[in-house]
Amino acid sequence: MKGLIVTQEKELMLVDDIPMPQINEYEALVKMNCCMVCNGTDLDIIDGGVREACNYPLVLGHESVGRIIDLGSKVTSYKLGDLVLRPSLKDTDKYFSAWGGFSEFATVIDYDAAVRDKVDIEYKEMGITQQVVPDGITAPQASLMITLKETYSIFKSLNVQNRKRMLILGDGPVGMCLLISAKLQGMQEVIMLGNHVGNLEIAKSLGASQVFLNKDISERKNALSYYHRKIGVVLDTIGNNDTITQCLDYLGNESILAIYGLKTEDNISFPAPELRNYSIRFVQWPNPVEERKAHDPIVKALLEGKIDTKMLITHSFPIERYQEGFDAIRERKALKVLLQFDM
Repeated sequence: MKGLIVTQEKELMLVDDIPMPQINEYEALVKMNCCMVCNGTDLDIIDGGVREACNYPLVLGHESVGRIIDLGSKVTSYKLGDLVLRPSLKDTDKYFSAWGGFSEFATVIDYDAAVRDKVDIEYKEMGITQQVVPDGITAPQASLMITLKETYSIFKSLNVQNRKRMLILGDGPVGMCLLISAKLQGMQEVIMLGNHVGNLEIAKSLGASQVFLNKDISERKNALSYYHRKIGVVLDTIGNNDTITQCLDYLGNESILAIYGLKTEDNISFPAPELRNYSIRFVQWPNPVEERKAHDPIVKALLEGKIDTKMLITHSFPIERYQEGFDAIRERKALKVLLQFDM
C-alpha cells in the first residue's frame, strides 16, 4: 500500500510497498482519509531528533483519521463506517512505524474490549486515544482534534483552574491550540508573544487578549513592562534556553512555567531570577488517559461552532504533493498542513 516513509538517510519519500496491516480479533481495519503534518514531531523525526522514533526506515504520521472498513470478531466499540482518530501501524519486517498515519490503511485497537476481556494484546495502550468522531465533524476537523485534545488535556495536570492570566510564547499551531484550549476552560486573559504578524492576527481572532511581536524589540519591551511578574501560567511552546529564560521574567509568586516545546537537545541552562517561588513543568508528551477525557469537550466545542478550524488548517494537498506541504511548514508559510488520501 501507499504511504510516506522516512528513509535510513532521513529522506521523505512516497512509496507503494508498505505491507498491508492484518487485524487481530480486537482490532479494526481503517481506510485512511487524511493525516495532518505535526510541525514539531514529524519534522524532528525526519531530522533524526526523536528518541521514541529512531529506527529507520519508518512510516511517518500520527495526526491521522480514517473510516473503519473491517472488524475483528471481539470488537464492540467500533462499527463499520465509523470515523476514527489516530489509526496507526505496527512495525513490520520492511518498515518501522513512527505511528504510521501517512499510510493508505491502518488499524485501531478496541482498548475497552481488551480491558473488559482481560487480555493483553500488542500495542494495546495505543487504543486509549483511538476514538470515534461523531457525525457533524469532518475528517480534516477530526485530524486537528488530535492537537486540540493534546493541548486541552495538559491543563488538568498543571492545576491552573484558579489562575486568571496566561502567557503563551510561540504563535505556531501548538500555541494556537493552547490558546483555544485555555479559553474553552475559562482562562480569562491569554496573552501571546510570537514572531509572525499574520499568526498573531489569527490569535486575536481566536480570543487572545493581547498579542506582541516578539522579534520587535519595542513590542517585546512593552510586553514585559505590562506583565513583568504578573503572569500566573507561562506556556513556552518553543522550549530552548533563550525562550525559557525570557519566560522567567513574567512569572509571579507561585506561578507555573510549562515547557511544551523542547528544542534544547540534551541540556537546559538558564539563570535563576530573584523570584524563585515558581514551578517548572515539562509537558511535551501527551498523557493518553487525559487526552481520552478531552475528547468529549473538544467534540462539543466543534459541534457548537466554538472552534474555527479553517483559521488553523491553512494548506491541504493530496498525499502525492506531500513535499509541497512539508516545504510550506519549513518555510513558515503554513500553520497546519493536511495531506489527504481521498481528494
